[in-house]
Amino acid sequence: MNNPIKLLISGADMGSLIASCALRHDFHESPHQEDRFHISRIEKDTLTMEDVDACDLSGIRYAVNATLHDNEASFAFDEKCKERGVTVIHAVNFGKAAFLALEKPKGYPFSEVVKKGSDDFRCSLGKYISQYGIFWQIPVPWVDEAIRHYSEESFPQLGIGAYIAAGYCANILSNLAEGKDVKYFPKFYLSPLLEEI
Repeated sequence: MNNPIKLLISGADMGSLIASCALRHDFHESPHQEDRFHISRIEKDTLTMEDVDACDLSGIRYAVNATLHDNEASFAFDEKCKERGVTVIHAVNFGKAAFLALEKPKGYPFSEVVKKGSDDFRCSLGKYISQYGIFWQIPVPWVDEAIRHYSEESFPQLGIGAYIAAGYCANILSNLAEGKDVKYFPKFYLSPLLEEI
C-alpha cells in the first residue's frame, strides 16, 4: 500500500495489543500488510490534559482510545480528535468480554455514557448496554449480572477481554481501511467470551 493510513492509539497495555493486531491483521493475504497503517502511540492507560495538549493529530485518520476512561482527559482526547475530523474507536476491556464503539467527528458523543458524579465508567457503560438491550428487546443478562456483582467496585480487567478487544478493533480498522460498513455510536460492538446460540 503506497499511502498507509495514519492511526493514533492511546492506551498502554491494550493499546499495544491493538497495534500488534492492526499491523498483522491479514498477514496471510499480503506480505506488505504492515504498510496498511502508520501507527503513533500514547503509551498511557490514564491520560493527563498535558498528554492531550501535546498529542499531534497531523494527518491522523483514526484514533483508538484504549485508555481506562477514568478521567476527563480521556474524553478531552476524544473531543480533540473529533474537532480535527478524526473518527475515534473506543475499545473497552469488560473482563471476559470486549466493548467497542466508533464515534464520528459530528456524531453522538460517547461521553454521554458517563454521567458526572455517577458510577465507575465500566458500571455506567454496563448500564448503557443493558438499557440499549432492553430498548431493542435484545436482553444482555450477563451484563445485568455483572452490574449487580460489581456495583460497589470496578469491573475486572482480565487479559482475555483485552485480547478480544484488540482482535475486534483490528477487524474494525480493516473494515474502515477497505471502506466497508461499520456501526457508529450509539450502536456498538459487544463480544463476550462465549455466547449461547
